[in-house]
Amino acid sequence: MFLCSNFIYYGNLAVSMDYTPTILSFALSLIFTFILLPVVIKKMSEKGISGVDVNKRDKRKVAEMGGTAAVIGIAIALIIISLNFSYFRETMITLSVLFLVAFTGAYDDLRGLSQKRKAIVVGAASFPIILAHPVSTYISMPLGFHIDFPFYFYFLILVPIGISGPANALNMSAGYNGLESGEIAIISSSLLVISILNSSPAYAQILFSSILGASLALYYFNRYPARTFIGDVGTLSLGALLGLGTIFGKIEFYGAIAILPAFFELFSTVYHNMKGINRREVCMNPIILDDGRIKAPEGTKWYTIALFILSKGPLTEKSLVRRMLMLYALSGAIALALFLI
Repeated sequence: MFLCSNFIYYGNLAVSMDYTPTILSFALSLIFTFILLPVVIKKMSEKGISGVDVNKRDKRKVAEMGGTAAVIGIAIALIIISLNFSYFRETMITLSVLFLVAFTGAYDDLRGLSQKRKAIVVGAASFPIILAHPVSTYISMPLGFHIDFPFYFYFLILVPIGISGPANALNMSAGYNGLESGEIAIISSSLLVISILNSSPAYAQILFSSILGASLALYYFNRYPARTFIGDVGTLSLGALLGLGTIFGKIEFYGAIAILPAFFELFSTVYHNMKGINRREVCMNPIILDDGRIKAPEGTKWYTIALFILSKGPLTEKSLVRRMLMLYALSGAIALALFLI
């Protein structure tokens, strides 16, 4: 390793020490997403594309697919960064994955897809990464260890899982005002810090910062009381980009730790589906008390993290989301602590 100008060189890999593109990508994605969201909300409302807020006593309707603004905002930010800092290859890979997953999410929002099909289709969206194979096939672990994988196993098995897993896990953890956007903001900020400390390639930092900017803009409109739901187009797309960022940054292990609570939702869904239990039906029909607090139905303690928390006693939606976001912050802190070991 040697230092030259604004770059650290690890063999043939140049890692930028100039954080201008990282800061710029955050600002651009935040601004464009924030500007676009009111337009998206208005259009979705006019077209009748809305969902029922099941956690409110009045069952109000809220505009769906707010995540469309984040997809566009991130895409614009990355294109501007690419034109000014020459990340053409990485940006083409990212945009290919982003639009393939966004199309899948939009189709699911409008027409519906089974969880199994979503997992397969989103996994298939990793084809641009497989085709370009832009990274090495090792995965870094704590204490300086790393695991080298065979080329085909890494790109044909681990990469599709790395894209589809976070996307579908975050999609299954949705359901409360501010939760999806909040958890994505926390996860992306944790991984941004780790990628910086890891001296990961600059593009990984750019990608995480753009996700962070877009998710903060989403949170402003998605927080309680929500003016928009981000939809599958948002959860799937941003989840896939988080997975892609860990691949570009070679921090896959730490990414899995940071997103761990969402994986509980994924495994719980698979487990209960195998037992013939429709978890979604329970989540769509919560018990709302007269004072607006949410109560967990009997026997649903292990269905979701939210229901596990609610099994300890009824909570307002804001309190519930706050506790769940604290859990994601804890996971991010554990990922950072493991990295620093």
